[in-house]
Amino acid sequence: MEHLKEQSANLVFSSLPSALQRRLSTSIKLSQLSAGKTLFDYQEAISYLYFPLNCVINLIYELDDGDELQVACTGSNDICGGAVFSGSKESMLRAEVLQAGTALLMPAKEALYWFHNEREFREPILKSISRIEHQTMAKVACNRFHTIQQQLCFWLLEVSDQIQNKVIDVTHEHIAGLLGVRREGISEAAHKLQLQGFIDYKRGHIKILNRKQLEQLSCECYHNLYSSG
Repeated sequence: MEHLKEQSANLVFSSLPSALQRRLSTSIKLSQLSAGKTLFDYQEAISYLYFPLNCVINLIYELDDGDELQVACTGSNDICGGAVFSGSKESMLRAEVLQAGTALLMPAKEALYWFHNEREFREPILKSISRIEHQTMAKVACNRFHTIQQQLCFWLLEVSDQIQNKVIDVTHEHIAGLLGVRREGISEAAHKLQLQGFIDYKRGHIKILNRKQLEQLSCECYHNLYSSG
């Protein structure tokens, strides 16, 4: 099918054998996802398995008082909606599009069928779920022990990796909400990075100018997760 020409943009889908990709083609569709769109919400059933192509999706945990915290983000390296394979009928997280773009969508029922009946589909899915779990654990430690500047550098590098782009469309307020810190803290850290010439920002846009310096300022969480490429 026409949309399979773009499948190589997603690491998980492109790792599947070509013959299996063709068999899956009748079960998937290409969809444009707009920034801010909620793909599934807390305590809602997950209807689709997502293979992001050039978008970034945040996985967000919500507390009873309304406070929220980003626990992971997924893009072209992974999947979104892997909780459907756990047997749970409801999601414990909200999935929200951070960076607009496209994704391949597979109905959850179809994904479950292939997961249980095709090893070559199941194995890369499990690897992706494991990567996201490791990312979640790293973020818990990062939010607890590392400075706001370290967290910001980690976040900028991670999102940039996911979209393969140096420009990220996001506000300081949004980043602060995702990291669970004060907006003033993010603004101060971003201002320092801009004065050093490592980033440039205007309202709603952050451009990475010196990636190597951001990597040096980031904490070990980023390096431990992504140093292997």
